[in-house]
Amino acid sequence: MTSVIHLPYKEKKIANQLVEEVLKKNGVQFTHISEADAIPYLEERNYYYKFACYRKNFRKNNKNKYIDLDFQYLITLSKLDKELRYILLQMTLEIEHFLKVKILKDVSYNNVVDGYAIIQDYITSYNTKNDRSLSIDSLIDRGKSTNSTNHGIYTKVIANNKYIAVWQIIEIMQMQELQYFFEYYFKSFPKSDLNVKAYKSLIISSRYIRNAAAHNSPLLVNLSSSPIDAFTSTGINKRYVNKLLKPHFDNAVIPSSIIPTYRFKDIAGVLKLYKLLRYNPSASKDPIVESLRNLLKRINNNPPCPKTNNDVMFFFKYTQKLFEDIF
Repeated sequence: MTSVIHLPYKEKKIANQLVEEVLKKNGVQFTHISEADAIPYLEERNYYYKFACYRKNFRKNNKNKYIDLDFQYLITLSKLDKELRYILLQMTLEIEHFLKVKILKDVSYNNVVDGYAIIQDYITSYNTKNDRSLSIDSLIDRGKSTNSTNHGIYTKVIANNKYIAVWQIIEIMQMQELQYFFEYYFKSFPKSDLNVKAYKSLIISSRYIRNAAAHNSPLLVNLSSSPIDAFTSTGINKRYVNKLLKPHFDNAVIPSSIIPTYRFKDIAGVLKLYKLLRYNPSASKDPIVESLRNLLKRINNNPPCPKTNNDVMFFFKYTQKLFEDIF
């Protein structure tokens, strides 16, 4: 007799099975879009694993079924998420560029710094605090391929007996390495008006959002999720309140319950760092900022889902308030 093997994973399902056996079974409604229209959407426009993640922002009743969750709300959230990712990706790319500008400007005016010797100091410092070690060879070899956009730097550095300058290596660095260089440099050569710890936190948040957006990963998921130590017996853990953001949290009256949540904290970091590095209020309107302003206004005027029984509208309400205070 053949024994039945119970596999530790779920069976694959086609679109109509997902509608009948998963979505409807868990309380997802089809009031604003028919089941017949939902099936081709799942087959041609999106895929279930990515699309269904937005359901996690909706509450369930005592029968473990979603409350006020329609299939159309998931479609709308998917579209909004895409728009938000594109805008924030533009912001984070600008942030990365102007971090380099800020570093190199200071280096150029710093008579104590040797543009070549500082590289080995940075690598030594990096390797003492990080699991993954760096070396001159490992960095410059990123441009070894003739297809690499950094191949020109590679050939010049090789021709110069592998002596590499800060203005060259900064083009090769990944965002995490750039983050650490910023921290290393401004701790070594402090500025009275630059809070390195607060900047570092904003850069980390920007890196998280940049990576997620660049890999087309959904942002509007688990909007109420926060670190396990986000709150203490006396309230919000101070480690999750950035000093550069705190005045905006106070002005916009942001509830403590949302401040340390992963997504709100990281997007707040992007907004503030973009303002610090890039935004010029005396110049003409910034198209990236205006794009986000218009998106947030549109969401407020035409909500993507009901305002109750979900974390979505709570998130957007206070994201807009914070945005308006920062900009």
